[in-house]
Amino acid sequence: MIRRLSIALALTLSVAVITLSYGVSAGQVANLYQADVAADGTTEQWQQRALAQVLARVSGNAQISTVAEIATELKRASGYIKQFEAVRHSDGNRMRVLLDAVKVNQLLQQNNIPVWGAMRPDILVWLVQQNEAERSFVRSAQQPLNLALQQAFTLSALPLLQPLYDMDDVLSLSETDVWAGFWQQINQASRRYSADVVVAATVEQITDNAESTLRLSWQRQTEGKTYREELTAPDEESLMLAFAAALANQLAQQYASVMSAEGGAAVRLKVQQLNNLTDIVQVQRLLQQVVGVTEVTIAEFEAGTAYYQLRSDIAAEGLLNALRFNPQLQLYASDTPTAAQQAVDLSSMPVLATFNYSRL
Repeated sequence: MIRRLSIALALTLSVAVITLSYGVSAGQVANLYQADVAADGTTEQWQQRALAQVLARVSGNAQISTVAEIATELKRASGYIKQFEAVRHSDGNRMRVLLDAVKVNQLLQQNNIPVWGAMRPDILVWLVQQNEAERSFVRSAQQPLNLALQQAFTLSALPLLQPLYDMDDVLSLSETDVWAGFWQQINQASRRYSADVVVAATVEQITDNAESTLRLSWQRQTEGKTYREELTAPDEESLMLAFAAALANQLAQQYASVMSAEGGAAVRLKVQQLNNLTDIVQVQRLLQQVVGVTEVTIAEFEAGTAYYQLRSDIAAEGLLNALRFNPQLQLYASDTPTAAQQAVDLSSMPVLATFNYSRL
């Protein structure tokens, strides 16, 4: 017989913001709504830069400021700022700015722009530098290309994994394999890193009319399809910023979701392998952190399995996408309900998906 949880646990918790105070897991982006911008210019200017930076991170669209409605709203950036502090850097003074997540999400929602939450795919980047006929892995963390790559991924809120390039790697994968896109070898070498997305990238210097430019050729595979792209830039920083922006845009189109303004959808999730009260509450907190989730209630619990009732401003498919990269909730089975099944009465609703809980 199903045992009902206590009233304290069954209380409905309403949330409208991604909260990262419970720690950061692999694939979970920290400080998604925090900007780091140059402190030069007027107060209005750095506030606008901060809002534009966060909107790009949350939407996955580096060009979002060119949208007319967004460009207009940037002039009211002060209304989105919760707190800020001046920070001294070697390259000049900067402002660390925390923006209001609820207002940012509402702005994107009002303009029908998808919102990409903090749970994002871990991205493994194999990086090769080509100098004329010689190819070599970019190994050193202090190499300009690697430094630029790390900074660009941080700015675009992309979780970056970099290979060890140890004996296991170099015995299973060569620079030429990466350059040529030999995916059987790339996937085999990548397996040890458990990445969600694998990118093979090559950088080379090209000269045209005595002008030197860097060219990045990169590719990735997903669902049997290979994406290829080529970018050029005058320096490492510009090149990697363009690379991170292009990749973020691709992934956001796949995983970001438009938030509905017509009220939340209702779903039920089943979570297994819960040993105690701490596990139950931790899962509830994980679900509260998902973008678009406005309400989480623990309905039932029996023999290590709990049923959670959710209200969400995104569709069922978007909710599953948002949960896909949470390392503590491994999808066991899913059954997306039809529109008719998405009734208001949660007690009669079929389970959208079953997850196995994993303690990190």
